[in-house]
Amino acid sequence: MNSYGPARDGGRPISVVIPAYNEERNVLAVFEAVRLFLPEPEVCEIIFVDDGSSDTTAELIRSLRARDSSVRLIRFGRNFGQQSALLAGLEAARGSAVITLDCDLQHPPELLPLMTQAWRNGAKVVQMVRTRTAGVGPFKRLTSSLFYRLLNMLSETPVVRGAADYQLLDRVVVNAVLQFKDRYPFVRGLVGWLGFPATKIEYVAPERNRGTTGYTLRKMLRLSLQAVMGLSSKPLRMSFYFGLLTAVFCLLYGAYAIGQLAAGRAVQGWTSVIVMVTFLGAIQLVSIGVVGEYLARVYDQSRGIPRYVIVEDDEANTPRELH
Repeated sequence: MNSYGPARDGGRPISVVIPAYNEERNVLAVFEAVRLFLPEPEVCEIIFVDDGSSDTTAELIRSLRARDSSVRLIRFGRNFGQQSALLAGLEAARGSAVITLDCDLQHPPELLPLMTQAWRNGAKVVQMVRTRTAGVGPFKRLTSSLFYRLLNMLSETPVVRGAADYQLLDRVVVNAVLQFKDRYPFVRGLVGWLGFPATKIEYVAPERNRGTTGYTLRKMLRLSLQAVMGLSSKPLRMSFYFGLLTAVFCLLYGAYAIGQLAAGRAVQGWTSVIVMVTFLGAIQLVSIGVVGEYLARVYDQSRGIPRYVIVEDDEANTPRELH
């Protein structure tokens, strides 16, 4: 049971959840920035979720914990991904509202007071929307734009372009998110699916404070796939429509070939035949691949594999497994 009082009346304050993967160069700076803009007693806890870092991230968080009892460390045994780290933090959080932000200072901590004020004014979700990122090259801007275009084209739940995992969620929203048992969660998509009214605040993301991003191109593609598969079944239906359209085209071509043969004219061109065969093969392989991805998700879900495994929680002080 929590020892805090009711929300919005001077009772339970806010929890801050910060996923961290090999962020030894940023942990201290992020902590100090959060403490500067959200001092005690407004923040009841700052939860760092170490996503299987191989550097000294966990040791630095422990040193912060030694000097500030509101700091908590949750550490995974290996890298389970940012979305799993976010969920672990949400599950552990005890505040009336939870703020999630990255550990690289590209989510400006100086905007935290605006977020909390919007929440105290009644907002259930405060979504920070990035208008641009300083120092980002054309390739990164292109891939980010394509991500949101693809996601909104295929998803049944639109995601605001530029929305990141920098947001404030009321306790009611957090509890609703935690009801999902998806093996591969996409947190901002789940929040959008719930349909709670959101207050949006735009910001310009600064350059990364220090170090290099852990989001490689491969991880970005994996997140895109995770987002699309987790929010929509449209790819399955699109596979059916592509197959149907291809079948109609083949029937028309077959009717044309029979008509030409009946008229005593041979249909010329092996090229058209080869193109059609390869096109059909490509459609079939893509469709099988889409079905396979969904089946893999169903298989993993049916096995009951945990979304993450916690090997250290300084509150519990014992290894434990969470689903």
